[in-house]
Amino acid sequence: MGSMISSCYTPHKTLPATTRLPLAQQMVYHAAVVGISLRLTMDRSRTWNSLGRWLGSVLLTALFAAQIHLAHAEPDPPFVLPARAELLKLRSAAIETSRGTLFFELLPEEAPWHVANFKYLADKQFYNSLRFHLYEPGYLIQGGDPKGTGFGGPGYSLPPEFSPRDHKFGTLGMARKPDAYNRKKQLINPERRSSGSQFHILLGDAPHMDGRYTVFGKLVGGAAVLSQLRANDTIKKITVYVREGGR
Repeated sequence: MGSMISSCYTPHKTLPATTRLPLAQQMVYHAAVVGISLRLTMDRSRTWNSLGRWLGSVLLTALFAAQIHLAHAEPDPPFVLPARAELLKLRSAAIETSRGTLFFELLPEEAPWHVANFKYLADKQFYNSLRFHLYEPGYLIQGGDPKGTGFGGPGYSLPPEFSPRDHKFGTLGMARKPDAYNRKKQLINPERRSSGSQFHILLGDAPHMDGRYTVFGKLVGGAAVLSQLRANDTIKKITVYVREGGR
């Protein structure tokens, strides 16, 4: 793997929640400000009543839509994306399991948010002692859920970073909510955002996933270990290495 280090490296800076409002929250805030200003203007001059009523209805509609979006939206990652020079140092990772160790080449150019997030969670020891909760023979094995049910995560999601890369044996990708509708006939994941922590490793070719799931790594060692993994096997530790000199 070359000369690498994995300790004392923190490319991420956590931002206070107040400095990174999601888009829907910004819409609600601005709509409220405009609504208050409009009401004050209407109180001062009755000539604005007709226009005010029309603008008010538009604002209420926008506010309602923003609140619906906010109710379904998930927070963004709690860190700032590192500079490109720092991201290019994140080239490899090791997943230690109860069956042995898997080695991966990471793809920071194609999926910067996903690679940075993998490093972020690995440094926090988020994955330590979690289990692979999903195994489908010949298809994939999936882990990274602290609840072990397929519905858990770190409390945020990741923006999609699709690429032309094929989904084949050894592909390391991020899970996401399916292209399905809720009871109100709304897509539950219209942006196809990735899970904040759940990842899958393919056990065979899956062309139906191409362009629909984010790939952020590929297996370069431990194929025999991967073939032995089953549901309830343990992730002992994940290490994302930092390569000195970038590439």
